[in-house]
Amino acid sequence: MCLLAYNDQYANIVRNSVPLNLYGGPYRIIASRCYDYLDRFHKPPADHLPDIMEDKLKSDNAEAALYKNIILNIRNTQAEINTEYVVHKLETFIKRQSLRTVAVELTKALQQDTEESLENAEQLISQSRSSALQLFDPGTRLSDKNKALSFLDFSNECFPTGIPELDKRGFGPTRKEMLMLIAPAKAGKSFFLTHLAKMAIVNRLKVVHVTLEMSEGRCSQRYFQTLYSIAKRKDISPSIKFKKDDQNRIISFDQVTLTPKHTLQDLDIRQKLEKIIDKWALRQLDNIFIKEFPTGGLTVNGLEAYLDNLEATQQFVPDLVILDYPDLMELEGEMRFALDTLFKNLRGRIAVRRNVALAVVSQSNRSGAKAKTVEGTDVAEAWNKVQHADTTITLSATAAEKRLGLARLYVAAGRNDEGNITLVISQHYRTGLFVIDAALMSNEYWNNLPTEGGEA
Repeated sequence: MCLLAYNDQYANIVRNSVPLNLYGGPYRIIASRCYDYLDRFHKPPADHLPDIMEDKLKSDNAEAALYKNIILNIRNTQAEINTEYVVHKLETFIKRQSLRTVAVELTKALQQDTEESLENAEQLISQSRSSALQLFDPGTRLSDKNKALSFLDFSNECFPTGIPELDKRGFGPTRKEMLMLIAPAKAGKSFFLTHLAKMAIVNRLKVVHVTLEMSEGRCSQRYFQTLYSIAKRKDISPSIKFKKDDQNRIISFDQVTLTPKHTLQDLDIRQKLEKIIDKWALRQLDNIFIKEFPTGGLTVNGLEAYLDNLEATQQFVPDLVILDYPDLMELEGEMRFALDTLFKNLRGRIAVRRNVALAVVSQSNRSGAKAKTVEGTDVAEAWNKVQHADTTITLSATAAEKRLGLARLYVAAGRNDEGNITLVISQHYRTGLFVIDAALMSNEYWNNLPTEGGEA
């Protein structure tokens, strides 16, 4: 209150960082009058404080005596306070007062015990987290070697995708950023997310995979397939590998046969999988949680509450959050505006605030589904999704490419490097493999595409 009423340097900082609801009793009234004075005259009221509180002081009652005592104490104390210490403790004050406010409202919400009140409780918990901001961190000065050069640290680089042309350009999942894949329906979006998670956990990173479209069991099956070369059926599994030039562009195609170690049709597949779990639990499988939510039943607040619960009960803080997929979350209001708000909050509240990498997928619109190459502009419902994503990749495949087990990845937008590159990947979904081999698409790609199994 002393800084707010008298300090030219910090009065506006207090005014802009402490909401009025964090003050109690008469202090809220005094703070409100000081805020109004600052907004009008752009300086603290100082010795005009009694003037702006005149209506509270002119009576001869207990309330007036209380206000006179507070204002006198503020005036007598302001010249002697340790300003730097008070500013240092201001953030602690905001956190403490915010938690107190939330605690009261949270108790009221939980006592109602309705679905609406539980949603309100989740929002209150989320709000309490958002108050914990580093208000007085000045940011990064380029002469500060540690902070200015933090981009050289691994923690600020993209996580590996296993696709060299994406990795060397930084087009993988990255902390504080959102990566989005756009593809037609049933084109392999979920396989893409599983592949990113697989690469993360084999590199000892922690992953949370949230699914709104697939059951936890089906999702688990894909992970065991892609991690441990498990095919669905006992049949011949042809695939393609590329011959490349010195610039990693495709020269020709070689057909190869994959030999999976196990199949889901093996009579003893449960025992085999149990042995795999015993062997790899600590090094890989402990590093991922798969969580299913009902379609249309998850909000950003709900997602934050789930991640908070994982941290509190399992001591599990993810490096990568997979979300399959945001369009199936709960939306309120007109679709286009609701999706814009949703994607903005996912990037800001999940990726940035929690310092995690976020990978999502979205479906292409009708024109994208018919196009030879899906563009970033072909995203369904709301173009603003692409604006909120840091890296946007599209997935395309003609009928001939699908028969050959090929597809193309096009980097439609990349915030950290030059985009507009196209990669060809060979795939094998029977064993859960989103990518077996990858190379830059050459000018002669369509002419050299094998015709076996269909015309290019």
